[in-house]
Amino acid sequence: MKKILVVLLALMLVMSVNAVCGEEAATVIDFEDDCFGFAAVEKLVGNAGDAEISIGEFNGSKALKVTVPAKVPYVTVGLDALAGEKAGDVRTIKMDIGLDNAEDGKFYAVSGNLIMYYGTEDTAEKTGWSVYMAKKNPYTVTATLSDAAAFVAGANNRVTVSKETDNYVTKKNGTPVTFYIDNISLLDAEGNALPLNSKGVYEAPAATGKDLTNLYALSNAVEFPGFSVSAGAWAQNGLDMPQEIIDALVPGSVVEIEFESASGDMWIVMPDSAAGWMRVGGCGNGTDYVNNSKSIAQVPYELIAQFCGEDKATWGARMQCEASGDWQVYSVKVGTLNKIPALKGFVEFPGFSTSAGAWAQDGLEMPQETIDALVPGSAVDVEFESASGDMWIVMPDSAAGWMRVGQGTDIIAGGHAYITYEQIAELCGEDKATWGARMQCEASGDWQVYSVKVGTLNKIPALKGFVEFPGFSTSAGAWAQDGLEMPQEIIDALVPGSVIDVEFESAGGDMWIVMPDSAAGWMRVGQGTDIIDGGHAYITYEQIAELCGEDKATWGARMQCEAGSDWQVYSVKIGQR
Repeated sequence: MKKILVVLLALMLVMSVNAVCGEEAATVIDFEDDCFGFAAVEKLVGNAGDAEISIGEFNGSKALKVTVPAKVPYVTVGLDALAGEKAGDVRTIKMDIGLDNAEDGKFYAVSGNLIMYYGTEDTAEKTGWSVYMAKKNPYTVTATLSDAAAFVAGANNRVTVSKETDNYVTKKNGTPVTFYIDNISLLDAEGNALPLNSKGVYEAPAATGKDLTNLYALSNAVEFPGFSVSAGAWAQNGLDMPQEIIDALVPGSVVEIEFESASGDMWIVMPDSAAGWMRVGGCGNGTDYVNNSKSIAQVPYELIAQFCGEDKATWGARMQCEASGDWQVYSVKVGTLNKIPALKGFVEFPGFSTSAGAWAQDGLEMPQETIDALVPGSAVDVEFESASGDMWIVMPDSAAGWMRVGQGTDIIAGGHAYITYEQIAELCGEDKATWGARMQCEASGDWQVYSVKVGTLNKIPALKGFVEFPGFSTSAGAWAQDGLEMPQEIIDALVPGSVIDVEFESAGGDMWIVMPDSAAGWMRVGQGTDIIDGGHAYITYEQIAELCGEDKATWGARMQCEAGSDWQVYSVKIGQR
């Protein structure tokens, strides 16, 4: 009898869980039923760290709670689990992302990406998100696949949320804030919300997620049909380029190759170029971009043009691949680089919080600190929402005339629009004294601007031609230094335009290098001036030269690392911009 009761109680428990998760499909996942089996923590991406997901209370209701580690957290939602056979109909993903206050009780901004893995080849597209203001916490993030992309039912397609930047960590050396995901909806091409199954269970593919380190996100990617070929070391294989690939090869585009090779390298060959047989990228000469896993390479259009000429009509009919070891290419596509500006040294435009209807302008007179911040290399960062998803600025009093700046040429990412100083100067003139007193905003749909600021562009793009500093894996306590003597290949790689990439963890989230034997004296380089992003610190050759001198022969034999708290360095390498 006792065993029967135990079995009955177990059966009732299973039935109660199923009842809680529910059999009926809704169009919004709000986590009120405590179900989140369709979500998982991703740990296979290059810079992924452990994270914990659970159901928590946020903003007066239940949500998926993400307790964040020191490294970047990735939380994946399976489309097959949620939408089943309708997964292929998904075009747009919407969700709310909200933040706890930090441990000091204050709000700090964070930002990250929504990475959409689509198709049978597990291709990725990124959309940035950010929660920058307490009054916009939570923030509704919307990501839509480009026209050339499509989800496929049954292909383990998914959406991954990453939190890349945490201002409490970077500015206050604090514990990463907890964030929440809520109110997930999946829309089809007509904008209709699809029915979702909250009790679906996510089944991860064998290798969940792609390593997107050191790569640019692509937009409007065009697949090179049938480009799945292989060959031996130093052998070439490929296909004639269809018209859609030729059309996609324009300035600012890249050829992206997903591959495996015994040697870890990959490049393209243009065998029929009027300029001659041309090997472009790779080959150890550091001219393309390759991820840390050496599985994806990006070869810029500009590099092909450098070898084959500006007129792509002379490039010839065929594109081939090649590597120095036996190789296999799984896919080739051409897409436009989505270079989201990295900004630092922000100057807030005080009081710039306003709204207007479609094609209406509103704004303020520019205070002196904003005018002073508008210098070559700077950008205007507009935090906004609009019904149409677009935003730009208007300079109504310019001596050159009423000017609309950035319409269709600015970068839109994560609820922010970026308009560079150079874009303003192109229309309004190099002398900003002639730009007029006012700056306004405008969009083609009803719009709301929450803040405007001006920042200096961080000139650290993806890097190419990496040279590994062998054996540089070490750790130390706060304000202690440790490192190694620089081998010749590292000294040779330190040239103007190069960047030191330090992969690290530290309790305070900071990291820099020390040159202890410099002829100019013991030098701490990059403290507060380096760029920290995704568990990496970037220090430029120019930053070292500024302190240690232009002659690197005087820099001394050793390079060390240091942080303001306990730290661990996993690797150091030199890349070229």
